Amino acid sequence: MKILLLLNQPYPNGYALTKRFHLYAKGFIKNGHSAKLIIPIPREKIGKSNNNLSKGYHEGVPFEYSWRNCERSNSFIIRRYHDFYGAIKTGIIIINEKPDIIITSSFSFFIYCYLKLISLFMSFKLIREKCEVDHLNKDNINQFEKIQIKIINSFFNGFIVITRQLEEYQKYILESKSPCIKVPILVEDFKTGSLFQIQKRIVYTGTFLERKDGIITILKAFSKLRIYYPEYKLLLTGSPVSSPDYQKIVDTINEENLNNYVVFTGYLQERELQNTICSAELHILTKPENRQNHYNFPTKIGEYMITGRPIIATNVGVIGELLTNNINIFFAEYSSDAIAEKMKYIIENKQFATQIGNNGRLYALCNFDYEYHTNKMIEFFTKLILIKSANVYNTTSIETIKN
Repeated sequence: MKILLLLNQPYPNGYALTKRFHLYAKGFIKNGHSAKLIIPIPREKIGKSNNNLSKGYHEGVPFEYSWRNCERSNSFIIRRYHDFYGAIKTGIIIINEKPDIIITSSFSFFIYCYLKLISLFMSFKLIREKCEVDHLNKDNINQFEKIQIKIINSFFNGFIVITRQLEEYQKYILESKSPCIKVPILVEDFKTGSLFQIQKRIVYTGTFLERKDGIITILKAFSKLRIYYPEYKLLLTGSPVSSPDYQKIVDTINEENLNNYVVFTGYLQERELQNTICSAELHILTKPENRQNHYNFPTKIGEYMITGRPIIATNVGVIGELLTNNINIFFAEYSSDAIAEKMKYIIENKQFATQIGNNGRLYALCNFDYEYHTNKMIEFFTKLILIKSANVYNTTSIETIKN
């Protein structure tokens, strides 16, 4: 089977979705199929790119930027030209490659229409990958927005969703008739054979947003912990400068006198990031309860779990369904007092905390293995290709197709 993956993120060095698409492609190849990543639109700022090659291989996965480089122009007009050219070139690649399956991340309506038009003259199946709910920054969507989403959904032969909640959203709220396959966060064991010196630091990786990851609440919780353990540092990977909450982050650090205790690492290359999280005393992921977090499944928690280090999280969404407090994770209420108290408990009970961390690692290896789940995806794609009757599309799950 030949599979093309269209990614709207930088590659090979990128963010959570980049890693997810990379493991899709890597898993397909390991399972004996052909896979290639296409990046139709340059995604990085000039002079700040973490990628240099517009075409090549990464860990055995072929990739190609449709435009001739990885960087996005500062000019509005030139960006529009790059987008148009990149889309056209992507279509040419599709025609030349003749794939059986195309998996796409989130793109503009124009690109979706273009892909659908090409599909009318070719035999590939068009699959949409959805890791987040539509209009994720809103707590509710109106009827007009729902109609827009339904129109876009009608272009696709199937969906990859990351949680049960998203599968039900597709089926009951959007009333989608196209089948879904649920693929959780995916992990690869990057810790095998390595030993790390545990350092007195608490690590957070991800977006610097209060709504998504509770960054302000984390800072306030760490400030309370510092009263008891002033030797600890809070290490935050990435940079908060582009965050809408940047000023709040700066103000909180100043108000809580954390300037000498909070470390921003900037963007880390993949191996450096892995070394950083493997040597942490503990990891933190305290999401508030809202519509976005009800539906998503943070990729970073899989990376945390692989390290075997203890994790503090809030019991929100699918995390609370799959993981168990004091067995493979530590849950805390979403408040700075509760989070600080849980951090203090872990520091004071290191042996038990390490056991919980090791349990989390075993759970991730058993349940989030990328080779296993990409093999299940191949089964899903095969059934889509073999479907002859449109009546079969009156289902929303792979289990129904099997019947």
